[in-house]
Amino acid sequence: MIGFLKKRKQKKQIKEYFQAARHARNMREDIADPEKLQAISEAEKAVLESLEKNSEELEKALKSLEKAVDEVYPYKLRTGIRENVEVIIVALAAAMAIRAFFFQPFKIPTGSMQPTLNGITTQYQEKSNWTDKQPVKFVKWLFTGESYKEVRAKVSGATGERLHVAGDKLVIEIGGVPHKIPEYMLKQLEMTPEKVKPGNVVFRGQGDLVLVFKPYYEKGDRIAGAQVIAGDHILVNKMAYNFRRPKRGDISVFDTRHIENPHVRKDSFYIKRMVGLPGEKIQIKDKEIIADGKVVRQPPIFEKIATDPAYDGHTNEGMLSSPEDFIQLSDTEYLMMGDNTKNSLDGRFFGGVLREDFQGPAFFVYWPFRSHWGTIH
Repeated sequence: MIGFLKKRKQKKQIKEYFQAARHARNMREDIADPEKLQAISEAEKAVLESLEKNSEELEKALKSLEKAVDEVYPYKLRTGIRENVEVIIVALAAAMAIRAFFFQPFKIPTGSMQPTLNGITTQYQEKSNWTDKQPVKFVKWLFTGESYKEVRAKVSGATGERLHVAGDKLVIEIGGVPHKIPEYMLKQLEMTPEKVKPGNVVFRGQGDLVLVFKPYYEKGDRIAGAQVIAGDHILVNKMAYNFRRPKRGDISVFDTRHIENPHVRKDSFYIKRMVGLPGEKIQIKDKEIIADGKVVRQPPIFEKIATDPAYDGHTNEGMLSSPEDFIQLSDTEYLMMGDNTKNSLDGRFFGGVLREDFQGPAFFVYWPFRSHWGTIH
């Protein structure tokens, strides 16, 4: 019985030494001295040969193997934080390789593809509730992408009469202190002119739009708040267009580097639906896409965009501002439009996109876990 346990222990010990040797080669074979790597192989061979000899020879061979491994990959490097860091680096490198050549994540920032895909959206909320407090707030965000945001008065004081816009925020002074209110919170402050009460502080926009504020706020008073819902996060298949041509109806991500338009940044990526193919003459008539004089009805999404009340159809704007206007695509260009053309800076304004600028088609919404989660159609 004692002999059996001893052999079992030796077998386990040999396995551990051989794993250490393999690990040393994997981690250091590209930079290690070839002679030291050869010494590991010879030590492994000596261990196998000593199995047929006595235990003393085996112990001697294992010590030689341990020494050879330590010459290539010292024990102090194989343990603790450094090894964990190396594992993380390898994992990150693998992830970056997958991202560079296979699948890449993108997020939908705007509403140009709604309701097919959602950008960042908001829902007005009168006040916060128990689900908006930690740790429940984090769990809710993790699964639904929802997070409650609000602006509260930093000080007590009267509301200033002067308001101004800074980027995508409206700045109002309360007690002489500037308070920035994000654009997505302004909707709840809108009021028609006839409902404005005496003493209200208002910011008048275009048309009949007015934003109404109280004349005085106590420190901590809620000025505005909303549930902010993250835009859909998608995966793009970067290999797809290596094996097939882009096709009409694809929702694709493309580089903006070759787009000449003052409103389009050169260092960004857009996601739109492919509506026009190389060489085609594209028009918009009665909310439908016309390619070379024929109404585009396939794939079925085009008919849905034109007829479903959830969509507004394709609208005449930019270079296609009337039914007679057209965009003639070259043999290397594709025309891209948002499904929500009333809120989309797309090919109607900047023309065709070169074949070389496509990253690939979007195929999966991986977060948040809402109605759009899953395969993209």
